[in-house]
Amino acid sequence: MQFIEFKKEHFTHDEEKNNYFLEISKTEIDPENIKVQKKEDDQLSDDLDYEIADHPTRVRVILKEPEDIRVNF
Repeated sequence: MQFIEFKKEHFTHDEEKNNYFLEISKTEIDPENIKVQKKEDDQLSDDLDYEIADHPTRVRVILKEPEDIRVNF
């Protein structure tokens, strides 16, 4: 399994929906097998409430608040 890590700073605030998101190109990941984990002090946690929005060329990871995360695929 491969992964990409993102910092809180990578997220964009969506003021209309009052959440935060980041987008990943489908050329970089396997959009069928995505798992998102919270990363704190080099520890991973599955305790993260997130949504995945599938677009034709990208995947959007949506959170209520920005977090340091690892996206496994």
